[in-house]
Amino acid sequence: MSSPSTLEMLVPANAVGKVLGKGGANIANIRKISGAMIEISDAKSARGDRIAHISGKPEQKQAAENLIQAFIMAT
Repeated sequence: MSSPSTLEMLVPANAVGKVLGKGGANIANIRKISGAMIEISDAKSARGDRIAHISGKPEQKQAAENLIQAFIMAT
């Protein structure tokens, strides 16, 4: 059985706070709604952009990506 591939998604520095939410509330909701496993890496770039590593079934990854994108667009 192949392991589910991980989707990597850039979270711009200005959207990190919004995607995570207060005390991680938003990211917890995104995990709950999408059913995907989501890990947000520590800032890699000087600007503070971060990478969301999303894994799960294809439809779970798609849902998580859409939800994170919505938070990014709302910033």
